[in-house]
Amino acid sequence: MKRTKAIGFHLLCAIAAAALPAAAQATGEPDSPAQAALFDSDHLKNIHTPVRLNYSFARSGNPSISYKDSVVAEIRAVHDNGTKDVWIRFLSGEREMPSTPVIGYHGNPLLMYFLEHDVMEMRGETGIPAAYFRNRVRHAFVAGARTSQVTIPLAGKMQSATEIDITPFGNDPNLASLPAIAGKTYHFILCDQVPGTIWQISSRMPSSAQGPVVDESMTYSGEAP
Repeated sequence: MKRTKAIGFHLLCAIAAAALPAAAQATGEPDSPAQAALFDSDHLKNIHTPVRLNYSFARSGNPSISYKDSVVAEIRAVHDNGTKDVWIRFLSGEREMPSTPVIGYHGNPLLMYFLEHDVMEMRGETGIPAAYFRNRVRHAFVAGARTSQVTIPLAGKMQSATEIDITPFGNDPNLASLPAIAGKTYHFILCDQVPGTIWQISSRMPSSAQGPVVDESMTYSGEAP
């Protein structure tokens, strides 16, 4: 029960932080292109009626930690001002992440759910507080994010998309003894043709003495009424 409450509290904080990026709020500086694309954009602008967005989730690497699962974002209400009310199911069964409805939102909350799930995993694996990883990831969006144009397969066609990559821990001396985490990369692919804009979020930890490459991905798989 304590763990469930903690996850819910931190996730709400993370969603609030996404709406008001910390670095820009503190300094008055304009947001970086990565922040603007991920946290200041109306990802749900192309949704006009209630709909369920389905995503596939996969973790691969060591067979003992590999699995496939699913994620659902259900838009239950569309308001006149363009905001939406969103219910989330992130994974299932024993892996399901506690969630709370996101009311009156413009962004796609699956972005924050994926990141929160990720930092909670790293906390469990290393014992390092999740807040440390959150702060490093947040800083990486401000400085060091790389943006490029790519194409993705969608409904039998290739569509233009934007990919944002970060390596949040690469120069962190506190993680020098954890080379897999130090080399971990994150990839965010956004496409206006995808309902909810997010086509895929993924991360990769390189191989190390502690284990093989570990990939995690959440990929849009379709919509349903």
